[in-house]
Amino acid sequence: MPLTLVLGPANSAKAGEVLGAFAAAATRGAILVVPTSADAGHYTRELADQGAVLGSVLTFSGLMHEIAGRAGYAGRRLTRLQRERVLEQVVKGARFSALGEAAGTKGFPAAAGELIAELQRSLVTPQRFAAAMETWALQDPRRTAYARDVATIYTAYAARLEELGRVDGELYAWRALDALRAAAGRWGPEPVFFYGFDDLHPLERDAIETLARVVGTEVTVSLTYEPGRAALSARAEAAEELRPLAQRVRELPALGEHYAPESRVALHQLERALFEPDPAPERVDPGPAIRLLEAGGELAEAELVAAEVLELLRGGVRGEEIAVLYRSPERSGALAERVFGRYGIQVARERRLALAASALGRGLLALARCALLAPGRASAEDLLEYLRTPGRLGAPDAIDRLEADVRRQGLRTAAQVRSRAQTRHGIELAEIDLLRATAAPGEELARHGRRLLAAPHRGRAPVFDEAEELDARAVAALERALAELAELGPTQPPPAGEELIELLERLELPGASLASPDAVLVADPLSIRARRFRAVLVCGLQESEFPMAAAPEPFLSDELRRELAAEAGLRLRPREDALARERYLFYTSVSRATERVILSYRSSDEDGNLALPSPFLDDVADLLIEDWKDRRRRRMLADVVWPADSAPTERERARSRAAARAPASGEVPSPIGSLGAAALAHVRHSQILSAGALETYANCPVKWLVERELQPAPLEPDPDALARGSYMHAVLEQVLRRLDALVTPDSLPRALELLDAALGEQTHGIAAGRGEAVREGWTRAVAADLRRYLAYEARDGCAWPLRGVELRFGFDSEASLPALELDEDVRLRGIIDRVDADEDGRAIVRDYKSGSARAEHQGTRWETDRQLQVALYMIAVRELLGLEPVAGFYQPLGGGDLRARGVFVRGEAPGERLVGNDGRDPEELQELLKGARERALALAARLRAGSLEPCPAT
Repeated sequence: MPLTLVLGPANSAKAGEVLGAFAAAATRGAILVVPTSADAGHYTRELADQGAVLGSVLTFSGLMHEIAGRAGYAGRRLTRLQRERVLEQVVKGARFSALGEAAGTKGFPAAAGELIAELQRSLVTPQRFAAAMETWALQDPRRTAYARDVATIYTAYAARLEELGRVDGELYAWRALDALRAAAGRWGPEPVFFYGFDDLHPLERDAIETLARVVGTEVTVSLTYEPGRAALSARAEAAEELRPLAQRVRELPALGEHYAPESRVALHQLERALFEPDPAPERVDPGPAIRLLEAGGELAEAELVAAEVLELLRGGVRGEEIAVLYRSPERSGALAERVFGRYGIQVARERRLALAASALGRGLLALARCALLAPGRASAEDLLEYLRTPGRLGAPDAIDRLEADVRRQGLRTAAQVRSRAQTRHGIELAEIDLLRATAAPGEELARHGRRLLAAPHRGRAPVFDEAEELDARAVAALERALAELAELGPTQPPPAGEELIELLERLELPGASLASPDAVLVADPLSIRARRFRAVLVCGLQESEFPMAAAPEPFLSDELRRELAAEAGLRLRPREDALARERYLFYTSVSRATERVILSYRSSDEDGNLALPSPFLDDVADLLIEDWKDRRRRRMLADVVWPADSAPTERERARSRAAARAPASGEVPSPIGSLGAAALAHVRHSQILSAGALETYANCPVKWLVERELQPAPLEPDPDALARGSYMHAVLEQVLRRLDALVTPDSLPRALELLDAALGEQTHGIAAGRGEAVREGWTRAVAADLRRYLAYEARDGCAWPLRGVELRFGFDSEASLPALELDEDVRLRGIIDRVDADEDGRAIVRDYKSGSARAEHQGTRWETDRQLQVALYMIAVRELLGLEPVAGFYQPLGGGDLRARGVFVRGEAPGERLVGNDGRDPEELQELLKGARERALALAARLRAGSLEPCPAT
């Protein structure tokens, strides 16, 4: 049996043993088998540099294809997408009892596929599995339904493959090996070398045994394994299963020659003593060879790691010699890539790009939702997304206007947006109807995708930019997916409706070109097990993250697996004992570095909650000097900027300098200071001011600039409080105008009738887009508040006649009074909600507030809380109407206390339920109004000078 088994810990020269033998045998057509396609590319280049260009470097799947070709096996393999589709149809067609509810969930087919793949890799046939489950069920009748359902998953899938005349990847390998065993002479003399595998499942071990024992070719297998090592115990099974088959077993000792001289002692001790039960003979000082990072939150950790990578790059380490490892790059890799990009670091990361990663892909998915989902289920965002698809419309401004309209109106569904687009904006969307009506929506969607892709480039032969290239890949992925599904034949119906949408949601784009050789690798520990790096950074060393908690297999728990082994003789590997596996992965991570190992953990999350470090850090600390942890580099949540002397980039240094110049009080200086002459020429309030604008300016000049001058078009419906206030003002104005009399106990019934009529006539924007039930609830709440207020006024209001409602002054309309001249240079305009006046010319000014009374509405707070509006309206009533204001109130229309708050002249008694603290002597009222005029003039002078001091506190 010409099998050579090469065993040894990391850095025991296994690579030299195996790769050297492969290079020597390359002229004989030798084959090197490595775990991943990335490894295959790496070793192809590395061996070519050494002159070994005649051999082949393959993955295990590639080896199976080679075996099938030589043995004459021509099974038709399912693609990943085809297999997913077959699994979905099998699950949908199966009749489950115990698993019936679970089978309807989205993740069930994928979990079933994992179970089937494990059984196939374990060389368990459907018949053997069904028999084992039946034997297991005989021990307890309550197991019967579950056993039958789980067995049905595999048997129904196998039967479906037979109907289709197809095999999946595992079955293809299994049958290719069967074919080779039946025609062993077809292989030839080419030796096969397995390198870099951390584990070998039974199907892979079967391939090794077939090649070595049945075919008789030379096979060399290298495994990272050392008997008795705690860090390598998870890999004992594969090594010990192969040991009896091997003609020669070479157990290589650990060596330190691979490490850089200055790092050798520390890194060699880390590799030799990690996780060993006996303490290291002597703690070592690692110096810079092994370092620790502590961060407050994931962002700070990514920034800290990026800073370390920059230091390595600037120190002469090439990007391809650096690996940044996460236990789960799918969770953390995207953040690391963004931060690295901000720091100018190129990243190589295996990314799975969804169809929606491209603009055209998002648009096609949105179109499918609009056309194929039931009415009301497609959202407004779906249709807006489609309308922004490249090639759909040539004028983005048109879609901007539509989107602003949609958001202002609070439209929620695609149907509402489509109606608005057609009636108000002239945008036709016949493609939705076409896609909805066609019998083959997938094909029509692909055709439409091609049209959109070509639309901007008709008559030209452009070179696509990066975004357009991604769009082209999206269309290609869709067409390829539909073609693959069509290959399954008429018995597998093409996806339509929600099935097509689900297909689009999980469809992945084909891989892009390889990253630059200068790029830093961001990966998981298994991805680097066959390679070495000068520096390895292991990130996310948190409890339950690395080591990762065990995830039980959903169908066969470890307890059930033990029972199957004991009762039916079916042996499947346990899944829930994760510690040995996690130890091996950490050992693999730290043993791949030749110069520098950097370990990173978080002491808190982004909200400041305590985060526990990985227990693996204590295992490392036990090997090093006691103050090793105290030397750690830190970047905590409070570290908004870097220290200036350690900022990793020029941008970060600039931020550090800016922070150093900031006032110690934390007050932020105005970025503008004041408006210049050119800007002041465009200020609307330079000619005539409003009381509301002055009040806004008094509260915050920057707020005045944005809200009153720049006036950006809102992209959302008015806030409910604002819409409610406008609605209540409009309704109350109608009631008072039509009543044309005081609200008294006698006139209250008529006022309530008018209120009901006005409520029915007036539309409102409260709760826009939130359903008729919610809007009706708001309408009833407003009606209740206004009925309550009218009843309050009838019972406790003033007996003075109504002089006017919504009185305008300073506007250009004929109904408007002249502007109020505060002095010869300052003119004021406004709208007074209500004025009551008696026959003696005394007047009450009211400003309605739709909510509750607030503390700043009482007269004693007007000056300190910058309240000007009612005071200026009182001055306007005196100077424009010739009336003498004796009271000015903010009148609440809601809340528990409807009493008006403001000021009034004692003894005038303009109502029966006033708050005594609001009373003033006539002289005090005049002083208050004089002070309001002076404050208004001072504010007007500052406003016209362009002063923009920010007031964030107000």
